[in-house]
Amino acid sequence: MKINKIKDGLKHHIVDSTALLAESTPVFAAFEVGLAGMSDEVSLNARLFAAGLTYFGGMGYFYGKGRDLYRKALHITDKTKERKQTIHDAIYTGLFNLIAAPIIYVGAGSRDIKEIAIGTASAVAFGAINGAPLGYSVDLFRDLTGLKECGRPSYPKLLKKQNSKIKKSLAVLAVAASVALTAGIYALTPDKEIKTNQEPFRELIASEIKKENLEEKTLHLNIK
Repeated sequence: MKINKIKDGLKHHIVDSTALLAESTPVFAAFEVGLAGMSDEVSLNARLFAAGLTYFGGMGYFYGKGRDLYRKALHITDKTKERKQTIHDAIYTGLFNLIAAPIIYVGAGSRDIKEIAIGTASAVAFGAINGAPLGYSVDLFRDLTGLKECGRPSYPKLLKKQNSKIKKSLAVLAVAASVALTAGIYALTPDKEIKTNQEPFRELIASEIKKENLEEKTLHLNIK
């Protein structure tokens, strides 16, 4: 009995973690390099750290379990009106990000208070804006993987009728699309940190060249 309960909990953890990362990673990457001013390197480290924390640190489990308890306490079910479900997913995700975001950024190596504050503020705003689709992603992945049938009014009947093999294939495609989108975001944004570090070296090289040219001219005049 306990073994089955552990297996069930592990399945929920893996599925919920995958749902969270597939939906949030591209959006957070765009926020970090576009709004918070992070370099691609810091943002990528943050996303990798977040993935590790989600899978191996239990964050995916805590988010999914916390959301279930939150909904249960407020008597929210799949049959509840979509508007009410989306509002509470936004509130819950915002509160969750307020706690989780600073831990992620510090763990990723960021020590700039302003950078962390902007990133955390963005994460809370992200929770308010993206909490609804994030919660929907959890319900979607649970259904696609056969963990829990989604009974939400907005869930497409066509998708609901598909067999388990097709649903699982769609889940894999969703993850692949998320990875490709994130890679595209980093490819389209310049790495400010690398450019900044290179500039002093360019100035130093230019200065040395000028110095050498001046010495050569001076030597040439002395010879004459």
